[in-house]
Parts: sequence; structure tokens; C-alpha cells
Amino acid sequence: MSSLFDILLEKPLSDEWLKGLLFASFTLHMIFVLLTIGTAILSIYYFIHTWWGGKLGELRWDKEILRTFMAHKSLAVVLGVAALLLIQLGSSVPFFTGVNLLAPFWMLIIVFLVIAFLSFDALGHKIDVHHYLHLVFGIIALIFLLAVPAIFVAVLVTAENSDKWLTIIANGYQLGGPLAIHWLFRYLHVLGAAIVFGAAFHYFFSTREEIEKKKSILKWIVAGLLLQFILGIMLYSSLPEKPDYIINISLFVGVTAAAVLLWVIFTINKDSALNIKKVLPIVMLILVSMLLARQFIQDTTFVPIEKQLQVNAKAYQKELQPYHQEALNKYQSDINIVYDSGGTIYLKSCTFCHGENADGNGSEAKNLAIPPEDISAIRTTRPYLHKILVEGIPGSAMPYFTFFDRYKIEALINYLDSKYYVLSLPEPVPVKIPEAALQQAQKIFNETCFKCHGMDGRGSALSKGFQPPPPDFTLFSLSPERTFDVITKGYPGTVMPPFSNLPEDVRWGLVKIVNEKRKP
Repeated sequence: MSSLFDILLEKPLSDEWLKGLLFASFTLHMIFVLLTIGTAILSIYYFIHTWWGGKLGELRWDKEILRTFMAHKSLAVVLGVAALLLIQLGSSVPFFTGVNLLAPFWMLIIVFLVIAFLSFDALGHKIDVHHYLHLVFGIIALIFLLAVPAIFVAVLVTAENSDKWLTIIANGYQLGGPLAIHWLFRYLHVLGAAIVFGAAFHYFFSTREEIEKKKSILKWIVAGLLLQFILGIMLYSSLPEKPDYIINISLFVGVTAAAVLLWVIFTINKDSALNIKKVLPIVMLILVSMLLARQFIQDTTFVPIEKQLQVNAKAYQKELQPYHQEALNKYQSDINIVYDSGGTIYLKSCTFCHGENADGNGSEAKNLAIPPEDISAIRTTRPYLHKILVEGIPGSAMPYFTFFDRYKIEALINYLDSKYYVLSLPEPVPVKIPEAALQQAQKIFNETCFKCHGMDGRGSALSKGFQPPPPDFTLFSLSPERTFDVITKGYPGTVMPPFSNLPEDVRWGLVKIVNEKRKP
């Protein structure tokens, strides 16, 4: 971490409070995430089971299961936002690094959720569609839904392994090797938990004391628990670092609780049912102990990063201390400036790019891929310049200045015109051009230049998609010297190439042709 960039703001709460609130909100979030995913998996299974020889009695139990989907998903999303806000406050650097390294996948979460939620909500309505169509929509929705925890787990795995960030970048912003294996087992572990929680929920709330349904759901609970044991061993073996005793204790409690739940299931009578008062505490103990273990593992990476950031921030603060008063004085003086004249507006809003002399050599010009224009060489109309100032130039660093009202924009234009004659017509070409050179220049314009600029100078169909687009020669021109310079050297960062290979008098001929397209 470089001390020149680690500027940390004061946290609104202590680290202990942030961790506590994060754990509480994330635990609640995970409960409803697991219920949502588990419900989706069960609904697809029981749809297939119904249509292909199921004996559940009620024809569309899958729809009844899906009707609880909306409540689950809404709470999962809301509580997920709370967890995201808290992790951004408490562990902003590792979390945002994980997000940025996997940014394309992270941005797809919204798209995937919209598709999955709309599809499952539609399938849960009373309107029936052909069973093949139902199956296709259900599988597509399930795939998109299951992709969301896959992305989120990948972000967390990335955030928790700061020593692998450079490797991830070198690997094309993808997890590879042992990290990919760890992600896979962790993701599958989430799906296994979703099966257990989703099945347990529907066992108590969707079966209505119907023994056959309860028996069917019970098989899912058992299968999910057994799957968790297997995946848990694989996940534990794939951890990048050996867990300490606190983590091992949390895991031991979770595994013991899962074994107790299996024992309770296997010991109930054939025609009796599980008691929710006994099962719920066991299930919650499994979840809380596992999430605690995950929190402890996460802290082994996040805490050292946060401590180093604090050290860097204090060092940077000490380095900047001598300049605090100077910066405050400058800030105060800037606040007191009244933007009531074109000269002041130019000085405070334009000079860092275009320079104090409007020649395009401002302090920031060297950092721009497309150099700022030499304003002193512009020859245009008031409406065209007003449009540039208000809308900016797409594809360039020229921003829009909509925060200035019409009077201030006009004041800026008047200032530029009074000092640099920007609202004038271009001056005559300063050299005498032989007729043969002028004819050659016209031929070159008709065969080459028109492809982008159009025969009339207003642009072509090809150039409409350019960013930045070429200017409209009928409304915007430059001084002859500046036009000659652009034709000779091209315009860096744009599609305008150099034509330095042309004879000098032919280039001056092109200057004359271009500038004569300008209308009063």
C-alpha cells in the first residue's frame, strides 16, 4: 500500500460495532438467500416430479412452493443491501478491490436477478403454460439465480486473498489454481446449505401435515446435510491458510449441530413429524457457527490490511500537515470568488486545460489523450460555441458546463471573442497557392477528406459514430495557420491522420478549401 494514496476517513462506528452489525445483517441476509435458492431448486424438482410420474396428490405443489418466493427474495435483497453498506464502511479497500477485479461479473448480478425473479414470479402465478415451456423457463431462471451467489462468493474470495491480487490480474482477472478450487467448494457449500434451509422451511410451512410430502422433503434435508459434510471437508482442505483454534471450534460446533439434526431425523417415528421447536434452534446453530467461522477466516486477511492502511494514512497525514493551512486559505479564497464575468469563469474553469493564453497548453493538457484545442485559433459562430460549452464534446475531455446559466455562458463567449476573435470568419490564407496545387487539393478532398467530413463539410454518415466527431466546417473553423498545422500533423487521439507527405502548397490548398466552407 502506498502512503501517497491511502487517505482514510473517520468511520462512523467503531470496528467492533461495524463487525457486529455486519455479522447480524449478513446472517439474516443469508437466511433468506438460502430460503430463496432452496425454494427455486425444490420448485423445479417438484415440477418435473409431478409431470413425470409423481404421486404427491396435489397436482401443482411446485406453484404453491413458488408463491413464497417473492417474500424470500425481497428480504434477501433488502438485507443484502444492508450487509453491502456495512462491509463498504468496515472493509472498503479489500471489498472494493475484489469488486473491481471482477467488475464485469459484479455488474451482471442485477441483470441475472431481474431475469431470475421475473421468471420465477411468472411461473408461480396461477396461469399455466405448456409444461415444456415451463421447464425451459424454470431451468433458465434457476441458472441465472445460481450465478448470483457464484459471483458474490468469487468477489469475497478475491477480497480475502490480497496476496493473490496481482496473480488474479495477471490471470486475466480470473481466479485460477487453488483459489478457483476454493471458490468452487465454497460455492457448492452455499448451494448445499440452500437445499437444507429451503427444504426445512417447506417441511414446516408447505406440507400441511401431509405425510407423503413431509417424507419427500425430509429426503432433501438429509441429502443436503450429507452433501454439506462432504463439501465441508473439501472446503476445509482448500483453505489458503491453516485455521486457528477459534475457527476450528466454530466449525466443530456447526458439524456437531448438523450431526445432531441428522440423528433427530433418523430417530423420529415413521408416521410422525419433526418438531419445529427442536429443529429450528439446531438449524440456526449450524448457520451461525459456520458464518462465525467464515467471519474469523475473513478477519485474518482484512484486519492486517486495515491496520496497514491506518499506518499509511497517519504517515500521509503527517506529510501533508505543513500544507494544511495553505490549502485551507486557498479553499477559502476560491469560495469567495464570484463567477460574474467571462474572464473569471475562463480563469477558474478553463485555464487548467486550455492555458492562460488559450493556446491549449494548460497544466493538465499533457495528461489528456486528446489535446485541448487552441481557443485563440477558433473561428466559429455563437450558437455553435454555445452548444459546445453546454453539451461538451463526446469522446474528449471537454465537459459540459450546464451548471452555468445562460448569462454566464454568454459572458464567457463574449470574453473569448473580445480577446481572441472566436466569433470571426477565418482569415485569408497567408500564402499564394498555385492553381495546380489548388486543383490537386480539391481532388484529395473529394477522394479522401469527404469520407469523414462530407462534401459540404458537415460530416458524413461514417463520421456520425466518431467520438469525438469532426466539426461542422460550415459553422466551425480555425485560423489558417492552425488548420495547416492540423492537416500536417493530424489531431492526436482522434481519427484525423497527418498528411505531412503532401506538398506544402497542396496542404495550403486544403486549408483554403476547408475554410471557404465556413458560412457567415
